[in-house]
Amino acid sequence: MSSSGPLASWLSELARQISQGDPVEVGFGVALLAAGCAYTSWRTWRNVSHIRLIEDTPTAKIRSAPQGYVELEGVGKLMDGPPIIAKLSGLPCVWFRYQVEELVKSYHKGRTQTRWQVVEKGESTETFWMQDDTGRVVIDPEGADVTPRHKDRWRSGSRLGGIARQPAGASRLFASHVGHGNYRLTEERINSGESLYALGLLKSVSSYTSMPTVDEDVREMLKDWKKDQPTMLQRFDLNKDGKIDETEWRLARAQARREAMKNRQEQVIHSADGLSVLGPTRDGSRPYILSAFTQAELTKRYKLWAALYAGACFFSGLAAVWVFNAKFI
Repeated sequence: MSSSGPLASWLSELARQISQGDPVEVGFGVALLAAGCAYTSWRTWRNVSHIRLIEDTPTAKIRSAPQGYVELEGVGKLMDGPPIIAKLSGLPCVWFRYQVEELVKSYHKGRTQTRWQVVEKGESTETFWMQDDTGRVVIDPEGADVTPRHKDRWRSGSRLGGIARQPAGASRLFASHVGHGNYRLTEERINSGESLYALGLLKSVSSYTSMPTVDEDVREMLKDWKKDQPTMLQRFDLNKDGKIDETEWRLARAQARREAMKNRQEQVIHSADGLSVLGPTRDGSRPYILSAFTQAELTKRYKLWAALYAGACFFSGLAAVWVFNAKFI
């Protein structure tokens, strides 16, 4: 007997039940499956695009890295001043993310049901150093897609956390059962001194902190020139009539723009040996990525997730078509 016999019988019975079901409920189910297919398709594309960016972008040294979208490798270091302390564990680090869930009980048709409900979550936004053998750069983690290497999960009687973390090396499969209490705490960290991979927008500190535009520079320069009328007339009163006419004013504006552009270029050259900040871009096709994993490890993780999402997309789409055919065709 063919091994597909029981499966075919089960599918036939399922199709019969679907065909007799409420059209609204079946339609809602098809819509959910289609939405799942669309979401997993987007996640697949997102992971594949990240892989291409990581593989196609050359790695730069911090000291010689150009301003713009760059790829850097180094180690994370704390800045001087108050340390960054992880919210739940109290451990020092350069970055952390946390989530607190509460075990909630509900009653349905005389039966007690329990589920974990998120009551608090967040991540650090404090800046820290990234350092290689040529220099260092400020990392602004806000808006980054962060992949840390360390993740602890444990249960507690308080949502404030504490040091009763998941023991090192304990399986995450059983992490929910480490400790006791009605709160499940999850914390991820990047430690100081840990290897760091970064892909983002590199700017000088001056440009990162709202550097004026060229037009603003031109306006300020013309305002200063107007304060010194004798010099202004000597430079731009070409017909020597004692005033600046419309044509001469356009020449003054053009000269101010040239000088503003020259000054800006000198600032960029000067800032090459100064302090720069790596942060997010405004371009959705250029993600801001921070990872405690190496390029090879990170690419491998993205490939795995892309394959899983692609499989989920295929099966949810196939299920949506099958259910639709069973009910409406």
